[in-house]
Amino acid sequence: MSTPFEAKGELIYPPDTGQPNATIPVNVTANFDSKVDYELSLTGSATQSVDMGTVIAPGAKAVLIEVDPDAAASPINVQFNGGGAGGQSEVSPGGFLFMGSPTPTTGITQIDIVHTTNVKVRVRVLG
Repeated sequence: MSTPFEAKGELIYPPDTGQPNATIPVNVTANFDSKVDYELSLTGSATQSVDMGTVIAPGAKAVLIEVDPDAAASPINVQFNGGGAGGQSEVSPGGFLFMGSPTPTTGITQIDIVHTTNVKVRVRVLG
C-alpha cells in the first residue's frame, strides 16, 4: 500500500548585495511503498554500502543523509549507483544531503558512504 509523503524546505538569502532576503521554497510530494531508516556509527576509514532493503528500481523518491555535528569527524563522501570517486558528494559534520524525485525512471538504487574517521550518519530512503 502506498503511503503519501511530503518534504518541504526553504533556501533564504539576499539575491543581491544590500537586498533583503528572498525565500526560495523547495518541496516534493509523492507516495512511497518501501523505506529504509538507519543510524550508522561508522568507524575508521572505509566504504559503507547502505542496504536499500525493498527500495528497488526505478529507485528512491526521497533520500535524506545527515551527518552528526561531531567536530572531530571528517566529512563523508556519498556515492550513488556506484558512480566512482568522481561522482561523490561531500557532506561535512552538521550537514545534510537531500534528494527528491517524485517519479524516478532510473533513480538511486545504491548508496555508498566513504568515511575516513569515526562518524555517525543517519540515512532515510523512501521508494
